Formats: sequence, C-alpha cells, structure tokens
Amino acid sequence: MEIIPNVHRIPLLSANVFLIIDEDGLTLIDAAMHSSVKKILNYIRSCGQHPARLKHILLTHADIDHVGGAKALKAHTGAKVCASKIAAGALAEGKSSRELGVGRVGKLWFSLMHRVFTSSMRMDVDEVLSPGQTLPILDGLEVIDTQGHTPGHISFYAKAAGLLFAGDSLRTRTGKIILNISPAITWDREKTIASTRRQAELKPKAVCSGHGPVVFEPEGEFPYKQL
Repeated sequence: MEIIPNVHRIPLLSANVFLIIDEDGLTLIDAAMHSSVKKILNYIRSCGQHPARLKHILLTHADIDHVGGAKALKAHTGAKVCASKIAAGALAEGKSSRELGVGRVGKLWFSLMHRVFTSSMRMDVDEVLSPGQTLPILDGLEVIDTQGHTPGHISFYAKAAGLLFAGDSLRTRTGKIILNISPAITWDREKTIASTRRQAELKPKAVCSGHGPVVFEPEGEFPYKQL
C-alpha cells in the first residue's frame, strides 16, 4: 500500500513494515517476523526495486514481531541494521528489552517462544541511533525518544513529508489513535503517556503505527482525554 509517493506500508499479519524509496537506496522501518522475510522481499520487487538496494533497516524496538526478520533481511541484502542503544544491547543477547507482565502461564508461554525465536533475534546492530539524530532518509528522518512501551523505544519523524513512524508507541484503528498502555505489554505507563504527548506536539500529517492502519490528518485524533 502506497502512503505517499515512494513510501509504502507492507501488508503483513504480524506487525507493519514500512518501505521508503529514495534515489540512493531503500529503507525499511521494522522487519516483522522471520516468516515475513519472503513477503517483504517480494513486495520490494513489486515496486520495481531490487532487494540489493536496501541500505537500512531501522528498528523501533526489540520485540520479536518487529525485529524477527531483520537478521535474514540483512543476510539477503547487506543492509545495515540500526536501533537504539538499549534495543541493540537486548538484540545482542537475543531477547526483548523488557519482560511482559502476563502472569505465570503467560510467562511460561513466552519463555517457550523465546527459546524458539532467540536465534532470529540475536544479532549485532550495525549502527546505534540516538534521539535527536537526523538520518539522510526521506529528506531528513529524525529519531524521536518514545520509550514507554519498551525501554529504548524510538520513533522516526520525516518532517518534510509530515510522516510519523511510531512503532508500538501508539496503536491505530481506522481513523483513530489508541494510547498503547496495556499493563501486559507496557514497560512504563507514564513514559508512554509522555511519548504520546511528544509525538502529538509534532503535528504530523500521518501516523504510521506498528499495528493498525495509517491515520491521516491525526491532530484531532491523539487521545488527549486519556492522558
């Protein structure tokens, strides 16, 4: 799905992956699950691009549904994997950067899942990103501190295009932005709220979240009443 010219949301079942097509190469924001790698590569080809043009894989945070495909995509394309310092440290150990608050049965389930997916999560990040840094992508892609869902969570804001790539710092439904503070998956509720405010202040033209559709003209849709 093309959001604006040369920016696409790749339709996947796990988490959203966004493709940016620049003259000097391609960028992915997040990498979904390992099982999605073939679909991602095929989508790149469907845009008339060769996967070898993929230069960067920008990770918003170290959850398996956002990073599971990064290692294989790097192997296929030679792209650089980029993440925050905290996410990079977690990925070096092949794990998420926080535990889930899911109770005894849930912890057992996720412990088993962790054993299955550790090999696809464990990787060395090529570049550590810092909030305030601007990347030479999409006429300037700013790294935004949006920790809360996880420690070290980052978002990316393309000011020229007005696009906010929010990862799991926000969720979206059709025409709506949802405050992502479920206790089971939220590391720090207050930091999540602060990150939501910070992103609202950017006044983006569109919010591209990790889960859910793109929300256009979202200024009136940020969940101020919940903050």
